[in-house]
Amino acid sequence: MSLKLGVARLLVVVSAALVLGEILARLVLTSPSVQTFDPALGYANLPHSRTFQSREGFQHLILNGLGLNDREIGLKPAGGERVLFIGDSTTFSAQVARPDNFTSRLEAMTPGLDAVNAGRDALGPQQWAAMLDRLEKPVSPDAVVFVMSRGDAFDLQEARTTIAHDPAGRPLSVRYAEGHEEGLQKALGPLLRRSALVTYLARRGQSVLTDTQTGDSWIGRLSRHGGGSAVRRNSAADDLDADRVALQLADIMRLVSQNRRAAFVYVPSFIYGPDGQMTYEHRSLLERPVIARAARLAGVPLIDLSPDFAAAYRQTGRPLTGFNTSKLGEGHLNTYGHTVVAQALHRRLVPLLGSPAAGAQN
Repeated sequence: MSLKLGVARLLVVVSAALVLGEILARLVLTSPSVQTFDPALGYANLPHSRTFQSREGFQHLILNGLGLNDREIGLKPAGGERVLFIGDSTTFSAQVARPDNFTSRLEAMTPGLDAVNAGRDALGPQQWAAMLDRLEKPVSPDAVVFVMSRGDAFDLQEARTTIAHDPAGRPLSVRYAEGHEEGLQKALGPLLRRSALVTYLARRGQSVLTDTQTGDSWIGRLSRHGGGSAVRRNSAADDLDADRVALQLADIMRLVSQNRRAAFVYVPSFIYGPDGQMTYEHRSLLERPVIARAARLAGVPLIDLSPDFAAAYRQTGRPLTGFNTSKLGEGHLNTYGHTVVAQALHRRLVPLLGSPAAGAQN
């Protein structure tokens, strides 16, 4: 009898702790996952879902009927144009209020422009074609802009991408091997979509696992010293197969720009120093020439925002990344960073897209 009572009490305590943990997670940490498994994209965001995160900033967002961080897709502005922006978490911009992200700010400073934010966390070039397939018909854009940020070239390399070609060598389709994150999303999706606590723990667990694999945590460093092998994805030991990635990326750029007005943007990452000095983060340093080479091979316009970032930091001394809930100078674009991106795109991208015959020059 006493054993049964003890077990019952334990169950009550555990249940109460789980309920309290769930409440606290929803209040101060994050929302349940808004992601659902998608066979072509790995996952997609659920329509009309609500997101909340406090890791960088403290932001609540409501996604539209297409699962995008934007208002509902309506009629195009009279006499204006609609531009679809496809990219990863830098474009999705979960860290800032929607009016403060760069697509919204670009739209506000460019009369007649409808800039549709189709960013999604962890979206890589290997998934651009699938995202276009999902969105081109419902959005009906006049032009498409593909936004790359630090790590996209490495993601393409790690995705084990296969590109099919026609007899003339033109790219026809892109396939990539399902990754660890997609497998977890497929298996745990129903639970993650119901529990903020499980979502938070799963994300923290994935972060610890990645840090352990790369050697960027104390566990990873101990593992390496003990003879373990670390991938070191975020360190000076990063190894980018520049030739293979450039050729694959060029094929993808050709494929997604066929019969479309398209442009490509690279958002670099920097390490910020004193007196307006800044240096590229290691991955940005390695992949910038690869991305530039791919754009030249594909004959598509590429806008590298490096000079715009450098000029802004020299003038103001304000890092473009980081938040008061994380670390200034690291992580995703903050509100100031989004402003700089929007201003740069207004100067450099809008004139480029002004003509259907936009050339391949910067």
